[in-house]
Order: sequence, then C-alpha cells, then structure tokens
Amino acid sequence: MADAQGDDQELLRQLAKGNPAAFQKCYERYQGPIFRFAWHMSGNQSIAEEVTQEVFLRLIHKPRKFDPSKGTLAGYLFGIARNVMRREMAASFLDVPLAEEELRDESAFAADPDLLSDLDRQERLELLQKSVMALPAAYREALVLCDLEEMSYPEAAAVLECPEGTVASRLHRARTMLKARLQNVRCVR
Repeated sequence: MADAQGDDQELLRQLAKGNPAAFQKCYERYQGPIFRFAWHMSGNQSIAEEVTQEVFLRLIHKPRKFDPSKGTLAGYLFGIARNVMRREMAASFLDVPLAEEELRDESAFAADPDLLSDLDRQERLELLQKSVMALPAAYREALVLCDLEEMSYPEAAAVLECPEGTVASRLHRARTMLKARLQNVRCVR
C-alpha cells in the first residue's frame, strides 16, 4: 500500500507540472471505482458520469489540494465524489420526470422461456438496485464502499470522515435493512 501511495504522490507531482500522461494514468486507475460509486449511490448513469467528470476536473485544476497526510488519493477522490454526489442528488429532486415509455407488446415475451428467465433476473437486479437506493445515504455509502467497491473499514472511514466502528455499524445496519426489504418483497428468504 505504501508503494501505491508513493506512486499516487508522484502522479500528482507530475500532474501539477502539467504532464498529461500522469493524468491519464490516474484517470485509468480511479475512473472505474469513482463511476461505480456514483452510479450505485444515485442509480443514474448520467449523474454518475457527471460526478466522475467533476471529480477529475477538480483534480486537474487543483492537484495540490490533495494532502497525503490526511489519507490516500483514492480516499480524497471518493471524498470529492461523495460531496459532488450529495449536491447532484439534492439538485435532481428538482427535476421533472419524463413521461413513461410506450407499453411494449407482451405477447412476444410469453413464448420464449429464456427471455422470461432473463426478464426475471433483470427484475431482481432492478429490485436490488431500488432497495439499495432506498437505504438512507449514510448506510448506502458504507454498503457501496465496503461491499461493492471492496474498501477496507479504514479506507471507507477515511472517505466518510468517521471512525471505523461507525463504518462497521452502518454497514451492518445497511445489510440488515437491505435483507429485510428484499424479504418483504419475497426476493430472498
């Protein structure tokens, strides 16, 4: 881990000097995890793309703002994503939803058992995503960081700016709430 931190610090030094290769390497390393975090938190691909773009724009414009004594570059970038995400989510409540799509001809689905199986799987995935989205933000953040992004408790604690024990309790509560919700809709036993 010390090697990764040293490498990240060197990337930032090069980025501050205007080295585009350093930005490219940093982007390749962290774009996927930042996008997934934003997507899982918002449930919206467009918002996730905007958040990811904003994170890296901030990194380009102010690479010296990162303080390695406060944590890792990953923690810093996830922290930016978390703050941008909160702003985006607050703004999205002001959006007016679009009209629903036209209903599809369901007779074509009834004849193909593989298609029905795929639809059932898709419905379960959508239900899981909606259930995760229904969690309060603090619990959803812990679940996304630890279970989906596979961060350790110390890494998640740095991103969430809270003690490791708080991360553990939020994660436990999130899993309990998620399981209860999925049991209520008979998705799991």
